[in-house]
Amino acid sequence: MNNSSTPVIIQGCLHIYLKTMAVKLLVSQIGQHIIADVKQVENKETKEIIAYWVKEPRIVGYQVDEETQNIGVNFGPYCIVSDENEFSIRANYIVSILEPRSDVIERYNTILEEGGQLEPIEEGAEPTVDELEEEIPDDASPVSLEAEPVLS
Repeated sequence: MNNSSTPVIIQGCLHIYLKTMAVKLLVSQIGQHIIADVKQVENKETKEIIAYWVKEPRIVGYQVDEETQNIGVNFGPYCIVSDENEFSIRANYIVSILEPRSDVIERYNTILEEGGQLEPIEEGAEPTVDELEEEIPDDASPVSLEAEPVLS
């Protein structure tokens, strides 16, 4: 690719360009942190960004070690029920695009080179099912997902 864009035609009528961005951290409207090789999808005529083309997306997860307060970072599959590793995400679904730290990019690339194995960055940072069950008291009440009124 001589310049940083590739012309594409979608459904025979909309001319768009894919503009290279590299590995980025996308923050979605619902707060997901998505790390992926990202390209902007632009309308050729209006230059409007209409979507982001993601390749090898991973959801970023975080765990805090209670004793040391160290934060472990994990990468999980974007959609565990699909084998697709390239697709578009509508631009209006993304609220922020961040540059990942170099150590995060390095770990992400290592995971891809190893065939997509999803392991924690810090060894032992991910709790086991037994550890999670031990942390939940027997008399714990369920969390309510009902919205409470802000104004009375």
